[in-house]
Amino acid sequence: MTKQEFKEAAEGILLLDGATGSNLLKRGMPYGVCTELWVTEHPQVMKQLQEEYISQGSNIIYAPTFSGNRIKLKEYGLLERMEELNQGLVEISREASGGKALVAGDITMTGAQLAPLGNLSFDELVDIYKEQIRLIVKAGVDLLVVETMMSLQETRAAVLAAREVCDLPIMATLSFQENKKTLYGVSAKAAAVVLQGLGVDAVGLNCSAGPDKMIEAVKELVSFSCVPVIAKPNAGMPKLSKDHNTEYDMDAKTFAVHMEALLDAGASILGGCCGSTPEFIGNVAEMVKGKHTVPARKHEADRILLASEREVFAFVPGQKLSIGELIDFSVNEELVEEYQEELFDTALDLAFDMEEEADILRICTSAEGVAEEKAALAVAEELARNVNLPLMLASDSLDTISYVLYHYSGIMAIQWNHNLEEWETQIKSMAKSYGVPIVTIDNEIIYC
Repeated sequence: MTKQEFKEAAEGILLLDGATGSNLLKRGMPYGVCTELWVTEHPQVMKQLQEEYISQGSNIIYAPTFSGNRIKLKEYGLLERMEELNQGLVEISREASGGKALVAGDITMTGAQLAPLGNLSFDELVDIYKEQIRLIVKAGVDLLVVETMMSLQETRAAVLAAREVCDLPIMATLSFQENKKTLYGVSAKAAAVVLQGLGVDAVGLNCSAGPDKMIEAVKELVSFSCVPVIAKPNAGMPKLSKDHNTEYDMDAKTFAVHMEALLDAGASILGGCCGSTPEFIGNVAEMVKGKHTVPARKHEADRILLASEREVFAFVPGQKLSIGELIDFSVNEELVEEYQEELFDTALDLAFDMEEEADILRICTSAEGVAEEKAALAVAEELARNVNLPLMLASDSLDTISYVLYHYSGIMAIQWNHNLEEWETQIKSMAKSYGVPIVTIDNEIIYC
């Protein structure tokens, strides 16, 4: 499936499937086993479930490749079967679809922590995702979905991996709470801005809670999205039954009623997560009959957006920016000395002084004896954690700009310290690839 084909299909309402894990448990899968292995050993159970979803109206089903990455499979002693499992799981879903629904290759968080909280580097994480994505793309999925994410940086890693492996459409959903943030503190609006900047074809939420708890998160996603918004919530809140099984407190009809509110709020790709069954999808399918989607925003003609993981900052195209004192390693030896000791006191002091008067913080880490790209990323990450202002990288190094845009977890502007004519090739292409604006040498902010 091409991105254009997905875009055309998503002009109407698309229905996803419902839960996989909770239904497999009801159909005989024991608790605590590797789902990917169990499904491979009991393919008819999965196939029947997905056939039921399709019969109830699902346009897209998720191949059960959810945790088929090397980290998760290694925990079960199944690393050597990674290719076999991923390709076999896709084949089960392709057989179930019978050409009646699209099959999405499903990937999620690895369970390993990125540095500095853990030992996993961003580049290593991208490689881990690329390894699994190559396998499920080879197996013949129609599109990819990155789901049940809590970390924006890990979501970015999966999306970048997908971009490097294939040209398939990419959907991405995070698990937001009622406060419109993930457990990692990522805001819905920041996720929308950052991920559509990376070129995802739809963005949204899944899991977390029932549709009645997700209305504000959907509204925020819609307000900042130029791509279709996905809503795939749980069947209400979980509770333990008398026999100590997990149940959810919302029935299929009630679920559909609340999903209608999410549709009215602007979500146009709808499905169910934990606790939902084919009956839930059937009720949603009945609800959407005769209904239309809320038109998505046209791509930003009226505002330019920058973002950290928590906040979004809006500017008018061509706006003249107020830029305070440059956080510049080439003219401030204290910045260099502190960075070499992994300290950022002077950079933060400069930033705090500018917080009330500047529109944006400008960073330049070009200095003798400093690895410019790594210093720029380190300073940017420290500032983003502590200061409520957007960031701009000033550099005349293509390598530095490329490195920082690839690794930074938000969206920052870039300023190329040369004449406009020199932006036409690599700089403009790079800016478009990450959805970032450029600040001219006259301090005007523009999209390419």
